[in-house]
Amino acid sequence: MFLSNKQEEGSDKMNQMNTLSLWSATANSYEKGKTLEGNEETDVIIIGAGFTGLSSAYHLQKLGKNVIVLEQETIGYGASGRNGGMVLPGYKPTMQQLAKKYGPDEARQLNDLSLFGIELVKNIIDEHQINCDFRNTGHIVVAYKAKHFEELKLESAYLNENFGYESRVLDRSQLHQEIDSPVYHGCLVDDLSYSFHPLNYAIGLGEAAKSIGARIFEHSKVLSIEYGRNSVKVKTEKGSVIAKDIIVATDGYSGKIINELNKGVLPISARIIATEPLPESLLNTVIPKDRMVFDTSSFLYYFRRTPDNRIVFGGGDIRPNLGDGVYQKVYDAMVNLMPKLAGSKIEYRWGGFIGVTIDTFPVIGRSKEGAYFATGYTGHGASLSTLFGKLLAQWIVTGNAGGYRFEKERLKSFPFHNQKTMLVNLAHIGFKLHDIFA
Repeated sequence: MFLSNKQEEGSDKMNQMNTLSLWSATANSYEKGKTLEGNEETDVIIIGAGFTGLSSAYHLQKLGKNVIVLEQETIGYGASGRNGGMVLPGYKPTMQQLAKKYGPDEARQLNDLSLFGIELVKNIIDEHQINCDFRNTGHIVVAYKAKHFEELKLESAYLNENFGYESRVLDRSQLHQEIDSPVYHGCLVDDLSYSFHPLNYAIGLGEAAKSIGARIFEHSKVLSIEYGRNSVKVKTEKGSVIAKDIIVATDGYSGKIINELNKGVLPISARIIATEPLPESLLNTVIPKDRMVFDTSSFLYYFRRTPDNRIVFGGGDIRPNLGDGVYQKVYDAMVNLMPKLAGSKIEYRWGGFIGVTIDTFPVIGRSKEGAYFATGYTGHGASLSTLFGKLLAQWIVTGNAGGYRFEKERLKSFPFHNQKTMLVNLAHIGFKLHDIFA
């Protein structure tokens, strides 16, 4: 188990935790991509072998374009292979918020697109027989405060009345039907979501893209991008690729690769722990219907059961560079929310980054030099990134991505974007104050 609150966070016992993610430890085998060596030419270069990049490669190949994917590590190394494995409908903003901002018709279109994203993931998994534990578990949104439950009731009614959902709410007296927690005030139940093994989905998506001609090079870090009038050249340590078009699919791992992403995407740290396999009798008490869970707190805790009876639990402090002690806090939060898990041994702990835009809404765009990109999923990337890969492919081949809101929105710059650590620290303080006073 993790340390008690009285023990020193940086002790040897903490350091003995397995820092390999559960997903990496249980990943399907595949033929690893070679390192790019020498000079290549293709139709489209894609930087990043996560869900967005691999979906772009897959759909571009289906549309007759030849693709080379360059990944500085391995397939699914970033957020695509490090997340909680939740394939969710919707976006970070609620559908009521989107309707207020864009109007009810566009909100309905956005809702339909998010559901299409889930269906797209399902179809790819079925067509290519990807072994990734894809299951229609559904999810619950649990209310961190009593006022949040009132908001969930309004959102459920809005979804049901305007979009044909069959969501429902449970108050605190009924909450035990879905979760055994003394903290939460009720929940919204949504049956439309799926759970999966995210890294195995990424590996399977990569294999699907390769099966129709895509070439994926791993351990091939991009050093520079040179834009010509009708072409682009990407250089790596040992080679180069020339193409007509380029997609940058790096989200929270973008760094300064293109100016728009450097200014408009804030990388937020995310940490996750995974327990040892637990008795099914215990899990049937804690999360009896095997639904995925996330809450309404600003720090957003999210958790779920796995097919081998573990609890995967993430969320909490978003600041970078906090050391191993931050995982103790994640464990403490898990036990606070679900006391019956006290004493459970944690076998895996890992972290990564997600990309957040200034308004927490995803964007499809093109840099002034001509690089295509999609970013800002803010925790809803499992389905949206697969959808956005398809839309990027469509944009390159037909000249537009469908005219959806994601394409109309500009990627707005963060103030003080060169001080990202400061921005994240300020966001952390804001979240803390919001959870206390709002």
